[in-house]
Amino acid sequence: MKKLFVTLALLSILIVCAACAAQKPPAPTFTPASAESAWDLYSQAQKAYGEADYEKALALSQQALTIDPAQNGAWELYRRASVAATADSYLSNLPSHRWRLPVDVFVRDQVNHGKDWFIVDVRTPEEFAKGHIDGAINMPMNDLMKHLDQLPNSKTAHILLYCHSQKRSTHAIVILHELGYSKAYHLEGGYAAYQDWMSQNTLPTPGPTPTPQPDEPDFGC
Repeated sequence: MKKLFVTLALLSILIVCAACAAQKPPAPTFTPASAESAWDLYSQAQKAYGEADYEKALALSQQALTIDPAQNGAWELYRRASVAATADSYLSNLPSHRWRLPVDVFVRDQVNHGKDWFIVDVRTPEEFAKGHIDGAINMPMNDLMKHLDQLPNSKTAHILLYCHSQKRSTHAIVILHELGYSKAYHLEGGYAAYQDWMSQNTLPTPGPTPTPQPDEPDFGC
């Protein structure tokens, strides 16, 4: 009888323990602290890049890679931030007519030549929704790398980049040149300059474009 009682008691304990185990939440999956830190730094770097603070994005992505060299996204961001951070130096060595396009030249090209410009607005979706150049597509600077597949296949396509003033598009032009788009330009003064010009001028009458004089740069358009 005593043996039977002990057996029943043990069975009861096992049943209770099994029930308790079934009610326990699953053990949490822990991420190594170093990986969490690297991801946090990468997220901060992405935010800085989206805000056009390329020096900060470069420093943060570099720190993330120091902790986790396998962070592929951080490598790509580091490369892009490096290009953007050195944009001024890069563009200072490039003739201005190879990458800058005045508003009046752009409008003249559209009217006189019907040139098929691939127009990219690198502002935020909110800015784009408030107004943009006809025919433009929105490829926000902070997401530019995600939309590269929307660019023309031809590396010689005429591409016009613009933002509100010109800071973001100046950095975007360096990225496109790096990708091999030799006829990518940025609109001088950005959308603000375009709006000002359109409000103060009438569209030119279609006709032949004057041949550039020796002292007038040929914008290659």
